[in-house]
This record gives sequence, C-alpha cells and structure tokens, in this order.
Amino acid sequence: MSNRILVLGSSNLDLILRIPRFHNPGETITGQNLVTAFGGKGANQAISAKRLGGNVAFITKLGNDQYGESYRQYLIKNGLNAKCLLEDKKLPTGVALIEINPKGENRIIVSPGANGALTGEDLKSLPAALRGIGVFVTQLEIPLTTVKTALKMARKNKAITLLNPSPASLLPSELFASVDFLIPNEWEAQLLTGIRMKKRGDIPKIAGRLLRMGVKNVGITLGPKGLFFKNAKEEIWMEAFQVKVVDTTAAGDAFMGALACALSEGQPIQQTLKFANAAGALATTKLGAQPSLPLKKDLEGFLRKHGKI
Repeated sequence: MSNRILVLGSSNLDLILRIPRFHNPGETITGQNLVTAFGGKGANQAISAKRLGGNVAFITKLGNDQYGESYRQYLIKNGLNAKCLLEDKKLPTGVALIEINPKGENRIIVSPGANGALTGEDLKSLPAALRGIGVFVTQLEIPLTTVKTALKMARKNKAITLLNPSPASLLPSELFASVDFLIPNEWEAQLLTGIRMKKRGDIPKIAGRLLRMGVKNVGITLGPKGLFFKNAKEEIWMEAFQVKVVDTTAAGDAFMGALACALSEGQPIQQTLKFANAAGALATTKLGAQPSLPLKKDLEGFLRKHGKI
C-alpha cells in the first residue's frame, strides 16, 4: 500500500476568546484578549498528519483576501503542495469564532466562506493529487456533495477512506459504503444512528448500527472516557490519557491526523488507536487548534512517559 495521505477539507481562521463561562442570550460578558490561529478541520487534520511524519497532500479552498494569502503561505511553509491550495475569487476565507470556558470546553460558530465553494469539479481538476494515494481523509465542513464525490474517487484509487462526520449532520445511506473508517464523537454517533447513549453498554450497539449501515470500521471518540472501536472481527475499549486540559478544540483533528499517519504505515489497529488516542490527548494541553497539534518527537516522548505502544 502507498504511504501517501490525501486530506480534503476546510481551512478557517480561528478567532479565539477565553471566557469565564458560557453566557445567556442577551447577556454581555468580558473575555480575555482575542487570539487568532489557523484552523479548520481539514487543515488541522492535514497539519496533524504532517507533523507526525506523514507523506501528506491537502486540497482546500481559500478566499482571495488577506486571511487567504497568509494561510496559503503558512501551508506552503509547512510542506503542503501549493497546487492543491485553491482560491475562490468571490467568497472570503472561512472563519471560526471559538469560545473556551475555564474547563477547556468550547462553543464554535463557523462561517464557511470559500470552503463552501469546494466542488467535485475542483477535485477532477487535480487528478495527480488522487493518483497513488494510500489513505484519504475528509470531514463535513465542505459541501456534502463534494465529500461523496471524493470518497468514491478515493475508493476507485484503492485508498483507505476515513470520514470524520463533523460538524454533526445526518448523512445519506449510500455514503457509508464508501467509508472504511468512520470516526464520530459520541454526539455525532447518536445523531447518525438515532440511538440515545444512556449507559456504557449503548456504545457497542451504536457502533454495531453504524457497521450495519455500511462502514467497515467504527471508532467512537468519547473525550475523557476514551474511545471505542469496532469492526466485524473485534471490539476495543481504550481509556483516555490523563492530562491537564486547556483547550479541546483540535483534539478530534489531532486524533484523525495520527490515525491516518499510522494507517499509512501499516500499523496494527491496537497500536494505531493508541497513537491516535495519545495525539488527541496531547492536543488538549495547549490553546488553539494548530498550535496544539503535536510533533512526532513530542508524541513519542508523551507515549514513553504515559505508556508505550
């Protein structure tokens, strides 16, 4: 299998405010000084895999504005191919407004901008990007029609396909057959299946429903409760690493990037999940999306300290 990873998805400028608490409608509160950082689920996952040593390409669409130009230069500096960084002449670069409370919990509002103009035709204009890939990764901050087209194209190229169904959304049933690894969090998993998670024993039922819907492997991330993985042959419960949480914003994206990286290297599933689980935990210890994504040496050091693979 090729070790090439292709990530398709969003790029946003994140505007981050630390606040004392989530406030009520009509209420004004005072937050700390505004912090700006590069984000967007697609870019986060691409940078995550790249920092962990992956052979990564990233297809995204930016606006023809100051944010877009600075983001483009940043992505190129981080080793991503400029030919895959598309530009929309009319729409602005995507923006995310992020509130973070003292527990590290967040509330996020996304304005898609140019992300919403990323189309299947854009993908077809970049045939070299999909040729010879081993792992394909995407999410739902770009149009669903584009996601569906991309998954089918990746499957035709014999790539392992990963879908992070975030932001939470109902999905057409035919899409699941194109997904090898579906990685929802607990809320996304409940929405996709219609099964309420009332107790721990409901989690395997939800994963089983997702398998019957057509995906090959399901990994449900459970935040501080760890994760649950299931396919036709095995079930794996994995506890979360205990860390001091600062900001949970990019934990899921760090997990996805690490998962893609380990799969591209042909690692066994138990090792792959532990590697991804550790990346997600380590990402919660710093403020911001991409500033929190760990380097390979840092993640290896974390694993040596907290339990080897």
